[in-house]
Amino acid sequence: MPLGECDIGSAKNAHRQILPHSNRGVCCPSPKQNKSFSEWLQDGKQRDGELDDPQFALSLLESNLECVRSIISDRQMTQSIATAIRTDGTIIANTIREEEAACGDHTLAHRLNGTDVTSEVQLEQNALNEKILSKLAGLYMFADSGVDILGGDHEPGDCTSTAESSGQASKRPQSSEFTCDACHERKRYFDGMEATCGHGYCKGCLQVLFDLSTKDESLFPPRCCRTPIDLEEAQIFLTKELKDRFDKAKVEFSSPDRTYCSRESCSAFIPGEQVSGDTATCPDCGTETCVMCKGGSHDGDCPDDTALHQTLAAAEENGWQRCYSCRRLIELDVGCNHMTCRCGAQFCYVCGVPWKGCACDQ
Repeated sequence: MPLGECDIGSAKNAHRQILPHSNRGVCCPSPKQNKSFSEWLQDGKQRDGELDDPQFALSLLESNLECVRSIISDRQMTQSIATAIRTDGTIIANTIREEEAACGDHTLAHRLNGTDVTSEVQLEQNALNEKILSKLAGLYMFADSGVDILGGDHEPGDCTSTAESSGQASKRPQSSEFTCDACHERKRYFDGMEATCGHGYCKGCLQVLFDLSTKDESLFPPRCCRTPIDLEEAQIFLTKELKDRFDKAKVEFSSPDRTYCSRESCSAFIPGEQVSGDTATCPDCGTETCVMCKGGSHDGDCPDDTALHQTLAAAEENGWQRCYSCRRLIELDVGCNHMTCRCGAQFCYVCGVPWKGCACDQ
């Protein structure tokens, strides 16, 4: 029998012995091994600590599924809390009013006692108005929850429910949908906002507007009909990353004398809190930049600091001396030539060298 035929027959017999008849053609581990699918894939396939493409893909899938599970769990908890707040809203509001009254009484009692002491309890005012709360409820809970917050007890556009007050009618959305004036698509009422001028923007178009404004100063802040878009309402449609970039752009564009990283591959804006003296440290790459010449940090006086050079010229004209350590200017009115600077350095007022390091009159 040829060698090739023998090998093929042996392989077929071995395959029949390894796998039961019902599982032929299915590659699976024995239940006795008690291993996960990902652990079984790693057996004898590559060197220890390395993953091949199927294993790497499986690990990414497991990670994504875990993220989805966490998101679903958080959403369920959020809906549960929101439902409880919605149910107990009246009780919570009454409790807050009672606490505010107690705080006021506590402060008044101190003043009547002759002590001007404010209450230790400080209640933060809720900055979210009913319109924003309704959008949040409609986005993350249920549409009817958002309508209820606006004062209606029925779906938008439903005219079969019981009568409502004129105030409730003015707050309640007249339609469950609107047309975005940027993309001209129909969107849910709770998936967008209306600018001051009356034009509507959906969530996606708002994100594009705010993203472009962080890259082009002429587009900052986002505007419609030359009127800035209300950030308080728009921020609920922005991602955390986009909101952070918008806040950074606001600081950058409002800075009169800006300093950018001198490293060409970075060029990031350096905020004021990263500036010490004439040196600015990039928060992204750590490169130090001179705030005067905008070039790399250097020792000594910056040649582009015209104000400093004018001051030094006046100092030379008036005979002032400069500390060799901290570079402060010092003027001697009366006394000897032995100078002690605020930084602790001692030097001769005549020549400026460290004390007892010169031949000047002591």
